Amino acid sequence: MSETHASAPLLEVKHLGRRFALPRAGLFQPAGALQALSDVSFTLQPGKSLGIVGESGSGKSTLARLVMALDRPTEGQVFYKGVDVHQTHGQALRQLRSGFQMVFQDPYGSLDPRQKVLTIVTESIQTLLEPADGRSEMRDRAAQALSEVGLRTADLDKYPHEFSGGQRQRIAIARALITRPALIVADEPVSALDVSVQAQVLNLMMDLQDRYGLSYLLVSHDLAVVNLMCDDVLVLQSGRVVEQGPASQIFEHAEHPYTRALLAAVPGQPSSF
Repeated sequence: MSETHASAPLLEVKHLGRRFALPRAGLFQPAGALQALSDVSFTLQPGKSLGIVGESGSGKSTLARLVMALDRPTEGQVFYKGVDVHQTHGQALRQLRSGFQMVFQDPYGSLDPRQKVLTIVTESIQTLLEPADGRSEMRDRAAQALSEVGLRTADLDKYPHEFSGGQRQRIAIARALITRPALIVADEPVSALDVSVQAQVLNLMMDLQDRYGLSYLLVSHDLAVVNLMCDDVLVLQSGRVVEQGPASQIFEHAEHPYTRALLAAVPGQPSSF
């Protein structure tokens, strides 16, 4: 967990909500709606990490997609460095998004199996580099990104199927790092990995945070991961925030019954949690 002297929020979410239309139950029945998120607000300071926790269906991944502008909210706003993400479009949004990148849950599904690692890692900077930078600049930056996650320059010419799950997630992290973002949104970044390599990837993420002052918005059902990685925690239940605060406070003195139930379900933890 990195220290920061900046006071302005890097990310600010205000009264965010997302409602999905449901199919009609019958010809003459009104269409229903699912309220996936309702009135979610929080801030994230530079260099800090915020964990988003809750059971499946609580709205965690929906929140991550709204922060990344991969979906639009029904109500509310998302500000990155003071700029309203959902009021920004086209090239301006692409430029803005270079400052916040995402690492997805499944390294097998998030990497295009038809593309070499060089193409995968440089995809996010294709539209950001000037034409004069050329292919050599692309390759140099990709090689640097791979080096930062513990892979080799020679790996640029390989395909995803030639790597293990942990190595693929390192490639996904390199793809996120190449634009030099201030914020990485990580949606269950180690849940699809073998237990033996989860710690390696988490240690890598923490090392990168210390090195570059990264902020993480970490979506996870694994409370042990959140306790390890995050300064603050936000607990979602059925799309609503039921508790939020410093990680030490949440893990040691949880107030809401739902939070206490989540903590009690962690293997090896005392039921008094």
